[in-house]
Amino acid sequence: MILLVVTKEHIEKAKELFEFKKLNNSITEGDGNLAGALGEILVCEYYKGKQENTYDYDLIIKSLKIDVKTKRYTAKFTPTQSWNLNIPDFNTTQACDYYCFVGMPDNYSKAYIYGFISKNEFYEIAKFGKINEIDPNGDGKWKFRADCYNILISKLKLDIF
Repeated sequence: MILLVVTKEHIEKAKELFEFKKLNNSITEGDGNLAGALGEILVCEYYKGKQENTYDYDLIIKSLKIDVKTKRYTAKFTPTQSWNLNIPDFNTTQACDYYCFVGMPDNYSKAYIYGFISKNEFYEIAKFGKINEIDPNGDGKWKFRADCYNILISKLKLDIF
């Protein structure tokens, strides 16, 4: 994992670049928009990419189309390699080359780039979870908010470039 500090400048840039409204099929009804925008900005900055912001992908990094998936977590926790990352079942048709997963505490103080996985490999190894099922890699209480495909952070790579 790569730890990055979120600055006031990152937050201001996110608010300038992105319209914060409820996205279609948003599991959090738009509540995660700031984290998502910050994840894209941080990954783009770190890897010196180009922001595209299409439905299918967010960034171009070294000619690869990257869709950034940012997931918030409670600030009192620290991410581990055994945490589950997911993509909702209704969001499987994006025409990207890779997914980049980012984690961000709910106080927006920092972010972790968990890593990358090709779209094809993701769906080859991901395990399906049904809405309201308990996440088998969670604390025994957290339920999936939608049908989704899941992998562990440990399955991601940071060295794809």
